[in-house]
Amino acid sequence: MNWHFTEQKDIEILQKCAMNNDFYANNYSALNSILYQKKYNSQISINNNWIFERFEADKNLYYSFPHNIKGDKSESELKSAIDELLNELFLKVISQKEKKIIFSNVTSSEKDLLLSFYPSAKVTESPELNDYIYLTKNLSSLEGHKYSKKRNHISQFKKKYSDYSFELLNKTNINAVYEIEDKWFEENISPDLQIERKLIHQALENFDHFANYCGMSGGILFVNKNPVAFCISSLLSSSVTDIHFEKCISSFAHDGAYAVINREFARTVQTEYINREEDLGIEGLRKAKLSYYPDIILSKYRVEINL
Repeated sequence: MNWHFTEQKDIEILQKCAMNNDFYANNYSALNSILYQKKYNSQISINNNWIFERFEADKNLYYSFPHNIKGDKSESELKSAIDELLNELFLKVISQKEKKIIFSNVTSSEKDLLLSFYPSAKVTESPELNDYIYLTKNLSSLEGHKYSKKRNHISQFKKKYSDYSFELLNKTNINAVYEIEDKWFEENISPDLQIERKLIHQALENFDHFANYCGMSGGILFVNKNPVAFCISSLLSSSVTDIHFEKCISSFAHDGAYAVINREFARTVQTEYINREEDLGIEGLRKAKLSYYPDIILSKYRVEINL
């Protein structure tokens, strides 16, 4: 198999695969595959219209569930593709003690398919990787009693900052995102966030390319013409918009700016759903994501197969 590091030139075929398979899971996002390839040392291999991906995390090597670029759902073809991967790995590890492959970040339906092919596989839940997916109409309207706190946050923000405005991300206002990210990073300095900072810069530096091939977009919230919050998204599939980054300067966050930019951007989204990605096992993130009442919590699993 021809493994290579994921590059920007791969984004067209990755996006084609995402659209043809109507992905809901953010780990199959074409933009995520490009941005996170350095962080996770991820590589892809394209063989006979199948995309394979492997990456490193927690000092382990993991594989993504393979997908057909054309969206072919044939189980026999899928089994052949996975067998091809397993056969290659078997030849490489035959002299090693560890003879296994771990598929990570697989959805429930993908897990069931792997078990139907390999019944003895070991399955482990990965709740920290579950995706929080929302109906766009709910995030854009915030109607009903359950969203009353969010509406109150927005009202509080509007009363304090009557001169606020919102703009979609474009080439003319892109520097505002750099400004917010700089201030946000100063408030939250850490090694992991330094990596994330580089990913945001990469996305912005290649705005035209990513906007053209995977519908990268975003929004910026201004107060008195000063940028205070931003979000960056891409088109995960025809059904789902994926929110990759969302940042707000802390003083405005306390006044409800996150609720404001969340709703303002949702009002511009054309897909049925918005994926706000995983909580990474962080309690604060979990509570924040649940507070918007996801329509779908997309469960993720690890599936370990002995070679």
